[in-house]
Amino acid sequence: MFYRRRKAKKAALLPSSEDSTQLAATAFMDKVALSSTQADNALGVPGVTVDKSVEFSYEELFNATEGFSMSYKIGQGGFGAVYYAELRGEKAAIKKMDMQASNEFLAELKVLTHVHHLNLVRLIGYCTESSLFLVYEFIENGNLSQHLRGTGYEPLSWAARIQIALDSARGLEYIHEHTVPVYIHRDIKSANILIDKNYRAKVADFGLTKLTEVGNTSLPTRGIVGTFGYMPPEYARYGDVSPKVDVYAFGVVLYELISAKEAIVRSTESASDSKGLVYLFEEALNTPDPKEGLQRMIDPALGEDYPMDSILKLTMLARACTQEDPKARPTMRSIVVALMTLSSTSELWDINAVQENQGLVNLMSGR
Repeated sequence: MFYRRRKAKKAALLPSSEDSTQLAATAFMDKVALSSTQADNALGVPGVTVDKSVEFSYEELFNATEGFSMSYKIGQGGFGAVYYAELRGEKAAIKKMDMQASNEFLAELKVLTHVHHLNLVRLIGYCTESSLFLVYEFIENGNLSQHLRGTGYEPLSWAARIQIALDSARGLEYIHEHTVPVYIHRDIKSANILIDKNYRAKVADFGLTKLTEVGNTSLPTRGIVGTFGYMPPEYARYGDVSPKVDVYAFGVVLYELISAKEAIVRSTESASDSKGLVYLFEEALNTPDPKEGLQRMIDPALGEDYPMDSILKLTMLARACTQEDPKARPTMRSIVVALMTLSSTSELWDINAVQENQGLVNLMSGR
């Protein structure tokens, strides 16, 4: 990643935009008119504010990235590239999207301009000149997938993993239960959970978000979108969308936190040898000795530094989230309550472990 501050060039040459592109952007923005009624309904919820996003000029974004130089590029997603920039004194991440991704652009803009929440990535602004741009707060510590499986990251402690799970659950609980209309993310995965410098988590990437009215339990959809390994059966087979789609995917993330394995585990290069993480945990739990089977699934990077009771409880929670019947899955509110309990016990265990280690150090040093 590139974080070094660069001096702004006084006269950057901007590529000219074609009239057709500008007309398309103007027509598109006619659809972005936000409903003041929806925004008003979001007010009054603890931890949430409603604010209007800043509209940036293409010139400002162009200059901040020196013409979208590769040296500023920090990521590539399904809908476009992401660039680091400093805009108006704030570190930012700019997602550059093609005009063909207007539905995804509109989905993110609608969600993140209506509401802000501590555990949802914050949208700073947008731009519709020449292309479609979304400008977010810059989260400088990567995503959960990178921390679990990437190089250059220290292994996450067990307490940190529980806190990340709780933060993510709170963000999802908010969009499921405290907004009108209700939002369904549809692409919850470890790569879409960002980690800040304090190891707190924020849910990101709302490009596939679906909304439904309060009280609707299921919503049919034409296109199946999302990431394999995180999709529940009712969605993959029939396209049924409900908040329980996110609950299932969140359960897979919980399994990732325990094992550090990917949602789809490949034993060889052949796709036929691939197994879902949900299947692997079920396989482990259905052995004659479930505890032994589970221990084989635990991330080796944790060493012996975890409370087995907490691992078992998180596994049972993940198992409940990934039930085949969506009605059997818990709500995000119930998940938050369960994780709050686990978080307090994990923190206490961490403190006790530190004290025990310090006692050993004192003993070895003759204190």
